Amino acid sequence: MWTSSKIGASAIGIKINVSGLDSLKTDIIQSMSPETRKNALKIGAESALIAIKGYYTKTGRNNWLNLSLPTHGAGRRLTDWWKLVESGWNVGNVTSQTATLSNSSTGFAHKVTGGVITAKRKKYLTIPIHPTAHGVRARDYSQSIAPLFAAKGILARTEDDGTITPIYALKKSVNQKPWPTALPPEQAYVDAFLDSAVDHILSTLQ
Repeated sequence: MWTSSKIGASAIGIKINVSGLDSLKTDIIQSMSPETRKNALKIGAESALIAIKGYYTKTGRNNWLNLSLPTHGAGRRLTDWWKLVESGWNVGNVTSQTATLSNSSTGFAHKVTGGVITAKRKKYLTIPIHPTAHGVRARDYSQSIAPLFAAKGILARTEDDGTITPIYALKKSVNQKPWPTALPPEQAYVDAFLDSAVDHILSTLQ
């Protein structure tokens, strides 16, 4: 059995519990001493880690695309945020019954769980609504790309021909849905976890 949950405010964790997995393999694991089980689960967790990272390597940037958003188009800057998610996974706490893998990459926990984001330090959130604003903070945009001014519900820039282009929407809060493919499918890493744990145990019995 596995569960995913927030660890603190900014990290997400996957906990694998051997008691809820394949009966034959878990029987082998459970028949060992606590110390042997823990060592086996550490080996299994390392294999699960490779499998989890492999999921993000394989799906890449496309896993996070939502082409319906206004930030897609000419001028969009690639941030390669997905690479931070891929490299951000680590093996956490391992016991004789469970192994936890965690990721504290900025923004990732919210992608997994979704929910409401509310402006705290400032009155409004600045939500990018133009391709050139993707991955750029409003203050940085105004200083390095084009000066911004506040209009009704937006931050905008003035073009050379005098027209106005909205760049950011100003919102007191936003409610975002969980990203459906933020975490890999269970089978993508559980099989690797069990196989490596059992292989380790069998190697100690030879």
